[in-house]
Amino acid sequence: MKKILILSGIIALIVVAVMIVFYFSGRSVYTKFVASIAELVEKSTKVSKDFVGMSSLEAYEKLSEMRFSDLDNYAVFNLDFQNPVILGNDEATTLILSVNKDGEYAVVLKYKYGTNTTSNGTLEFEVNGKTYLGILDNFTYYDFNEKIYDRYGNEIAPEQKPFEKTYMAFIKDASRISKSPLLLKLNIGDNPILVKNTRSPVTIEGLYLVPKSYLTSSKPYAEYKNLEPNISSHDYVIVIEAENLSFKSDSLISVSNEQTALVTPYEILKKRINVVDENTYKQAGQEVFWTFYVDTPGYYKIAFRYKQSLNRGIPVFRRISIDGKVPFKEFVDYPFPYTGYNWKDHVLMSEENEPFEVYLDKGLHILSLEVTTGIYEETIRFLQESVKKLQEIGLELRKLVGNNLDPNRTWNIEKYMPNAVPDLESISQNLRTEHDKLVNIVGKQGLPSIADMLVCAGIIDNILRKPEKLPFYIDVLSEGSSSIAQRLSELSMRLKEQPMGIDKVYVFQGSLEKFAYPKSTFLITAYEELQKLWLSLFNKNEAYSIYEKVDEASLRVWVNRPVQYVETLQYLTDSDFTRKTGIKVIFSIMPNEQKLVLASAANAVPDVAMSISNWIPFELAIRNALFPLSYFPDFFKFVEKNINIETLLPMVISDKVYGITETQNFYVLFYRKDIIEKLGIPIPDTWDDVKKILPELQRRGMNFSIPMCEQTTKYFNTTAPFFFQNKARLYTKDGMKTAINEENSVKAFELMTELFAIYGIPEQVASFYNSFRYGRIPIGVGDFGLYVTLLNAADEIYGLWDIAPSPGVKDENGQVLRYQVAGDRAIVIFANSDKKEKAWEFIKWWMSKDTQVKFARMMVNRYGPTYLWNTANIEAFKELDFIDERHKRVILEQWRWIREVQRHPGGYMVEREVSNIWNSVVIEGKPLRTSIDRSVILINRELERKLTEFGYIVNGKKVKDYKMYDSMEEFLKTVVNRGETE
Repeated sequence: MKKILILSGIIALIVVAVMIVFYFSGRSVYTKFVASIAELVEKSTKVSKDFVGMSSLEAYEKLSEMRFSDLDNYAVFNLDFQNPVILGNDEATTLILSVNKDGEYAVVLKYKYGTNTTSNGTLEFEVNGKTYLGILDNFTYYDFNEKIYDRYGNEIAPEQKPFEKTYMAFIKDASRISKSPLLLKLNIGDNPILVKNTRSPVTIEGLYLVPKSYLTSSKPYAEYKNLEPNISSHDYVIVIEAENLSFKSDSLISVSNEQTALVTPYEILKKRINVVDENTYKQAGQEVFWTFYVDTPGYYKIAFRYKQSLNRGIPVFRRISIDGKVPFKEFVDYPFPYTGYNWKDHVLMSEENEPFEVYLDKGLHILSLEVTTGIYEETIRFLQESVKKLQEIGLELRKLVGNNLDPNRTWNIEKYMPNAVPDLESISQNLRTEHDKLVNIVGKQGLPSIADMLVCAGIIDNILRKPEKLPFYIDVLSEGSSSIAQRLSELSMRLKEQPMGIDKVYVFQGSLEKFAYPKSTFLITAYEELQKLWLSLFNKNEAYSIYEKVDEASLRVWVNRPVQYVETLQYLTDSDFTRKTGIKVIFSIMPNEQKLVLASAANAVPDVAMSISNWIPFELAIRNALFPLSYFPDFFKFVEKNINIETLLPMVISDKVYGITETQNFYVLFYRKDIIEKLGIPIPDTWDDVKKILPELQRRGMNFSIPMCEQTTKYFNTTAPFFFQNKARLYTKDGMKTAINEENSVKAFELMTELFAIYGIPEQVASFYNSFRYGRIPIGVGDFGLYVTLLNAADEIYGLWDIAPSPGVKDENGQVLRYQVAGDRAIVIFANSDKKEKAWEFIKWWMSKDTQVKFARMMVNRYGPTYLWNTANIEAFKELDFIDERHKRVILEQWRWIREVQRHPGGYMVEREVSNIWNSVVIEGKPLRTSIDRSVILINRELERKLTEFGYIVNGKKVKDYKMYDSMEEFLKTVVNRGETE
């Protein structure tokens, strides 16, 4: 035992000694490298500033001048507007474009945005019976003159700003597939073209047509090299930190922090903005620009320190331009190899493994990288067409065989669907062809990324051995999570996205090895990991913790959101609210919103809680933990101006309002345009219309979905709309008993149960999103979360779906009542806060239109379109840039029909028993009236108990009403207008 202890001690000492050696050796290597890189960057920047002193705007203007300097020579049509055409949201104009021969033409547009927006505009073109959708660049920049840090010393990406000037750029293809700009097919002579704006207001000042042939006119490198003078070179390097970009064409491209010593600048304990974010720089058409100054003319090589870890084994592609032009053909689609999770220095090389050299005159130059799909373009288009074909075959099979398949039956597919087998054979053959083409380029390491092509081809071949059994393979072909259509769709999305993170740009002569990262990074990595280990043992602080000690004079705000939201909120507050008011605000991330009641009991709450579920304010207020916001004299004036006041009803107790709605949900009708059109069924306006289309859907093996289908327990957000649409109530006006047994309530139960028990809506839908994608349930009611998911993760049905207002019940006047709940998150002020006035000033600033618009744009610009902010400020929502204007109109129409459930001390029992009644009738087949009567007894008993607990009933007698309002409109009439609110 003694020998084992001694041996263990010796081993431990050796390990410690080795760690110490690694630590100090790695630190030495890293320190030298960081110093050398900093010196090179500083030298490069100093030369540029000393000789140029050019701003981002001046750089953009110079680029535009160089890029389109010879536009008049190659444009075949020029339309300069004497009076610029101003197109607002969803406005259109007709132009006449004239060309001297048939062909495809790109459009160069001179335009200006009508509002201060950072999102890309979109234009719809209708010409010669075809519709095209194009994207307009919106050139934005970061102001790096002032570094921004959070309260922990971490650097924050500065706010990006548009140039707010007239732009000139090619219109890009909205499909984000083509390596070319948007190409319009025009006929010889005059072509009337309808131009429609579908996003932010835009002013069109000029339009030019460029023939497709011009776009591919770059010379090969060999010819390029012979044209330029041969000037001797020497060892020289210009190093650009990629995050210090001059400007960019797309606001979704972000600069961010990569917490590794393999990039610079880097600190182990602090975050520094040090890379162009790989996850945001991946869509075709996105372009990043860097400016640099060359002191000595000559041939220069170019290299990038980059990472490509998302597309396993396969290269990503970029178009490389110098001063607005692609110097030679090889830079049109240059491949950057897969790097895994490592950052690597890559010199731009030819296929013969010789570095490309670009001639640069003395002076300022602008280097840009534009995302392209490269060699994948044709493959992506083929895959998307194959997915559509498979979905069409699946739909035709559904129409042929219906919902019930006889396992003993065979089908003469050639007779009923003569194109099905040939189409599947063609898809299988072309899958193998495309696979072989890609393998020759990506090599063996890329095989896993494209293996689904061969797998799907093999599955199709097996199915076609017995074509008479084809209907039994609908799920395999087009409708399952592992179906061929789904596999090919996901593959097309992977190939379409071309992610690439960039740390540095090198423009150099001589050998990069003299300037770039050390060949071996082992010691540096060892130093980094040991330093992290040390810090993890002794640094216990957690960012934005509620337990953090802060200045007592500051307003303390807890936020029920992830750190991305809190970081952005802290920055926005510090840079705007605090500067304007002098009120300092400290934000912390709330670990669990449901523990706020316990925290209140322990008197350990903040001044303000944000982004809490809209039912929590009631739970806190009924226990006297909250301050009534309606006590502020300007409360109702503020909320009526900024939000839909109906969303406040869940936060009402008696004559007081205890919270304000921060974000708002919506429930609208989602439908697959392609399937609905093929089935020839109308978009339902009422639940009676839904009942009429259900037989046609079910005959094809399809169905309709409502939010109740995705819940086991049917909560108020899915059941209450049926009560509201039937003018029913859940409680009596004095709040003492339930009203679910009143006649209108019975009608609500009949509707919500008959849809399932009689008309066959599925009782359980595991995922409406997946069923919608696969076409199993091509129509149904969904919410904001479904909308965001379809926008960002359903590429295979891009442009094939739409939304409409939710179905409702037609009243005696012929009006369709479409009531849905919409409340999402709320903000409250705690009763024991000594900064209530400051808190209210903060809430008014936060919920104002300008702040909400700014925050919404910042979240999308920093983290991408999946971070769409569903603001409750109606005017702010109207200005959100990333939602289609037609969809906005539908959502705003649905928001006219917001109706919320007022909370009650015993409300949980009502919610539970409404769900139990549904289960009794639909699942167990029990009579409706009997089930309601049984639940009424249970509910009233619990309501009496809870009202006794909170002092509304004493010794079995009512001492005061628990006031129940049908709507906030009624609340305002009976309380505010009487002046009853203090």
